[in-house]
Amino acid sequence: RAGGGGGRGRRPPASLLSKFGLTLPPPADLGPDRQADLLPVLFVVGHDSGVLGGSSAVMMNRRTGYLLGDLEGDSGSSLPGLGPFMIQPLWFGGTSGGSGMAVLHQCGEVEGCDQLTEDGIFFGGDIGTAGEALNKGKLSGFQFKFFVQQTRWLPLQLEKEIRDGTWIAANVSRNVLFRPRDRNGVRPDKPLWTEIMELLGGEHVAVKRELYGEAEPEKEEDVGGLGGEEDMGDFQ
Repeated sequence: RAGGGGGRGRRPPASLLSKFGLTLPPPADLGPDRQADLLPVLFVVGHDSGVLGGSSAVMMNRRTGYLLGDLEGDSGSSLPGLGPFMIQPLWFGGTSGGSGMAVLHQCGEVEGCDQLTEDGIFFGGDIGTAGEALNKGKLSGFQFKFFVQQTRWLPLQLEKEIRDGTWIAANVSRNVLFRPRDRNGVRPDKPLWTEIMELLGGEHVAVKRELYGEAEPEKEEDVGGLGGEEDMGDFQ
């Protein structure tokens, strides 16, 4: 249910870039890791293939620079029900959805949530009901990702963009999608986009090598699927 920008050799239209807060494609002088950080990896949270439907997703790899603790209600007090999550990052889900906040998580005990994947990724619900599981140490706050706004498509628009090669659609495990990534340390963790492309293997590794300016190896076994089935499912 995750998708990454997959078009190669074409300049994305301005309307597509603006969905992700960009005005131009990531320039090469940023370096390949930073470019990969800016390539959107989206998790689809809603899809209706009918002519009156549409699709929605959240962007998994764009932090806002804020923590939930930085947000306060109108009265100056912390937002209700989010006390256990104050040190969690706030992620940028897209440019649609007004000022609302969405949450993707791994806690089936949250009342009213929807299960989206077989390996246990859930969307929405009353997050306040997760407090007991957190207090008992059953869960970590890092098993929750909070997003401001979402990314939305008109009916049949996402399907067309996938057919046109704008997106690469894949099933990616929660282990990969929720893995904490230190992108500012002495040895920064691999960008999410980069790891997914390597796990997909084949032509997707070639796209990754092109971005990183890596030479094609003379003889090398396909590196796809290094993470095993627990990291990457069948991609579509």
